[in-house]
Amino acid sequence: MKRLIIASLLIAGVVVLWMTAFPSVTVRYRLTLDARVDGELKTASSVREVTYSKQSGFASQQELRVRYRGEAIALDLGSRGTLFALLTKDTDDRSGAEWIVLRAFGFSGGSLPRPVEEGLKEVSRLSGKRELPLDGLPMLVRFRDMNDPKTVVKVDPIDIGRSFGDGTKLVRATLEIVPVGIWPLNSVGIAGEPITTGIEKRLSWLAKHYDIKFDGQRFETISASLRLANSLASGAFKAGF
Repeated sequence: MKRLIIASLLIAGVVVLWMTAFPSVTVRYRLTLDARVDGELKTASSVREVTYSKQSGFASQQELRVRYRGEAIALDLGSRGTLFALLTKDTDDRSGAEWIVLRAFGFSGGSLPRPVEEGLKEVSRLSGKRELPLDGLPMLVRFRDMNDPKTVVKVDPIDIGRSFGDGTKLVRATLEIVPVGIWPLNSVGIAGEPITTGIEKRLSWLAKHYDIKFDGQRFETISASLRLANSLASGAFKAGF
């Protein structure tokens, strides 16, 4: 029994030392889109999680590692169709799921400040809600046929009416920090604001495209006839699970 206690204390000590030397911060945020369709407000959101971790730099590792979990926003516009806000960036390089929270809260260049330890401290203090410019959102898309991934097309956030018809307009986007909970309870949805799931209910074919592109090709090529479909796979809609 005594040996077990000593071993447990040693393990705990190693964990503490490791966490002190290589800290990490996990943030959960809710990204919300508001649109008007013929004067009626439509709203949808998705809670995502991003973890920023310092690495040792051993064997040329990058000093900062970033991981994220979550899925695309699906904004139902009724008979007009569904607008999806992906996990991937659009024209703003920092609009992807892993960086948009830093962009929203005014971090220079949408990047983690250096040294990494100080940047992580700043991230750990984030709270509240910020409004996002519509031209700083992740990639927005729709499907001409929801049952066919090859029919994906980009949507202009400034003029969604070109894709969904007159009377439709994206009017607001916000990002809000939500409770992350305590590990390991938050990893199984017991603590913190739950990460959004369930997009497969809208896109039943999604699981078939984790290792192939939406146009059915294995690899992305600039000569693909369906350029957007050839650039997207399931990871743009769901990641980290």
